[in-house]
Formats: sequence, structure tokens, C-alpha cells
Amino acid sequence: MTELRVVVTQLAATAHLNLMVPLGWALKAAGHEVVIAGQPDIMPAVKQTGLTGVAVGEEARYAERLAELAPEETIYGSGYDITETRPEALTYEYVRDCLAAFASPLALDVNTDASAFDGLVSFCRSWRPDLVIWDSMTFTGPVAAAACGAAHARTTIGRDHWGRLRELFLRMRAERPEAADEDPVRDWLTAKLEKYGCGYDDDLVLGQTTIDSIPSWLRIPARYDYLPVRYVPYNGPGTIPAWLLPEPERPRVCVTLGLSYQEVWERRAELGFTDLLDAVDGLDVEVVALLAPSSVPAGITLPDNVRIPGFVPLDPVLKTCSAIVHHAGTGSTLTALHNGVPQIIVPHTLHDEAQVAEAVDAYGLGVHLPPDRASAHTLRTELQRILTDTTFAERAERARQEMQEAPTPHDLVQDLEALVLRHRRSVGSTAAS
Repeated sequence: MTELRVVVTQLAATAHLNLMVPLGWALKAAGHEVVIAGQPDIMPAVKQTGLTGVAVGEEARYAERLAELAPEETIYGSGYDITETRPEALTYEYVRDCLAAFASPLALDVNTDASAFDGLVSFCRSWRPDLVIWDSMTFTGPVAAAACGAAHARTTIGRDHWGRLRELFLRMRAERPEAADEDPVRDWLTAKLEKYGCGYDDDLVLGQTTIDSIPSWLRIPARYDYLPVRYVPYNGPGTIPAWLLPEPERPRVCVTLGLSYQEVWERRAELGFTDLLDAVDGLDVEVVALLAPSSVPAGITLPDNVRIPGFVPLDPVLKTCSAIVHHAGTGSTLTALHNGVPQIIVPHTLHDEAQVAEAVDAYGLGVHLPPDRASAHTLRTELQRILTDTTFAERAERARQEMQEAPTPHDLVQDLEALVLRHRRSVGSTAAS
């Protein structure tokens, strides 16, 4: 196929960018031109990927802006939870109003303001991409695709609760003739599209296709087909330190709270630092805590078996580990699965981390340790259990092998090329009629 121009865009957070990079490089390696478009404060991280970037709009200042808001001024204090799964809670009114709360200044408009929409639309109208790939929390992508006539594909950045709730809303609305004209997401998107002379289309909500790197057993069932892709870890640039090269002399355990929590949500961490140190003090293990050295509380003395090296990419660390303790973020969970490492998950309470932890536990790959049970004693007990019970490692290895059966980003390139061709034919047939 002739060279395509592809724009990749995502939330201005390093963890979101990292999920997009392997696909960007697969497209680049296939001969296509790829530009990562984002707000200016994500550009330093974009430069480190080796792909070309373009800054659009004003700085997101994501962490700073969230810190300025009272809880009730954010989606997390709104009373609506997009990860809600209890049937008795999912009334039509709740589902409708939950979508309205997310498609509003409480949530999605915090991610990308008007300047980000203006900037991306302006760039796309000038550069004329054939394809826009956008993460599911960043609606500048589909709006810009509509404004420049490009095909577009959505990518999940975790389990697809937005798609689940959207499907549920449409099914429930179809049973209520009196609600036929209700659609808060359509109304929200229409207002943005009209600014650029574009009309609403349903595929702008969930993409013309959805790329998903979540393993099938962890994925939320949907009534439309995902475009599955193998998760390929990209945890940011770095070098393998000398201490990581020799075979560990005793079981190595990694601890991470993930990039997003260090950049944006560190104040919400559920894993207590002192509990962690007390849990591993004296154990015959080596602990590598991928936390900022500045996060060590004043006056704390690290046990001899704990190392806090600062940033090291998670993937090469996990290749030497016997276990990981983490918070259930997408990058941490999938990188652990990719490496077949048993997991202890002390989930944060931001999104669906507890649901992810429950699924990992139910699949036999690790232990879900709710925050209210995550004392030094229980953490120590569960860590000893997954290090001595070999069934955890055996199941983790099987899950790793299952992930390897998914199409690679390289394989996905042909599907995206086909999407562009279908879009061109559709646009051509519409113009002819």
C-alpha cells in the first residue's frame, strides 16, 4: 500500500502515551508516516519515543489542574462511576446521567480543553492524515478526523467501560420510545463538531474500529468486535543498570505504583510505604521498588534487602522477578502478564482497579489484597505464599503464552490499511451519490 499519513493522539499522561508507542512504531516500520499529536507538556516524553511529535493547544497541566479542584468538582466526586456493574444500580437514568457526567467539564473536558481541539483540527486540516488513532479518553481524535475527512480508530487504555456503558445506554433507550431523542454523548460531541462545520456520526463515539490489547479473559464482553492486538511493553526509554544483569541470588520482587500515580494521583496511593518496608524486612527476597527516591519519608531507614533505584523501565526489571506488588494500572498489569510474573495487587480506588485485581486473582495469577486488608502482616503472608506455591508461576506462564497468540502490532498494520481503504470507498460512494 502507498504511504499513509497517521496521527496518533492521547491524553497528556506518560502512561497513556506508552500504550500507543508500539503501534506507532509498527506503522512507521511498515513505511507509513506517523506523528504523535498532543498537548505541549507531553512533548518531552514524545521526543523520547523516537517518533515525530507535534504540540497542539495549550499545556494540559493535568495534575496541577486536578489538584486545584475540590473532590465534588471532579468526576470522582460526582456520584457517578463508569465502572459500576451492579445490575440494581444500572437503571436507565443512572446510565444516561453517568455518560452525561463523563461527557462534560467534570471529566473528558478536563483531559482536553478547547485549545486542544482547535490545535488538532488545525494541524489535521493542514497535514491531511489518512488515519487518526485516538485513545478512548481523548475525543480530539474523532473530531479532528471528521474535520479533515480521515479514517479513525479508537484504542482502549484499559478495560472498556465507556464502550460497555454506551452499548447498555443504547439498548435501554431502545426500550423507551419516550426517550428516543435522549443522548448526552451525542449532544456533547455535536456541540464540538459544529464549531468545525461537521455533523455528528455514531462512529465518533466508539471509533470506526476499536483496538484492544487487553487479554480476552480480562476484556469486558461487547456486542461489537474488537481489533485485538498483543500487548508489547513500552515503559519509556532507559538503560539496563549493571545490578540488573546478573541472575538474582534470591527471589526478586518488584514494587510499583505506576507512572500515572506518580505523575498525577500519588496522593491517592493505597499501599503504605511503612507497611511495605515492614512486610519485607528480614525476608529472604530482594525488593526493587520503582518509586521516586524522594517518596521515601524522612527518617525512614531502608532494610538491606530493599533497593529504590529511581526510574528503570518495568519490562526488563520484571524479566528477572519472581513476583510484583502493584496497584492494577494497565501498564503494570499487562507488563506483568507479558512476563509471566505472579502478582499481588493492592488496587487503587480511582477506576476499576479492584475489578482487575479480582479477575487476576480468579484466573489464578496472583492475589487481590484490598487496601483495608493490606497491612504489613497480610502483605508479608501473601508474598510468601505466591513465592512458595508454584501454581501461581505456572498459571502466570500459561497466561503469558496465551498473550503471545494475539496479533502483533505489525500484524495490525494490514487491518488499519484496510480500514483506510474502506473509508475512502465509503467517502467516494457518498460523494458520487
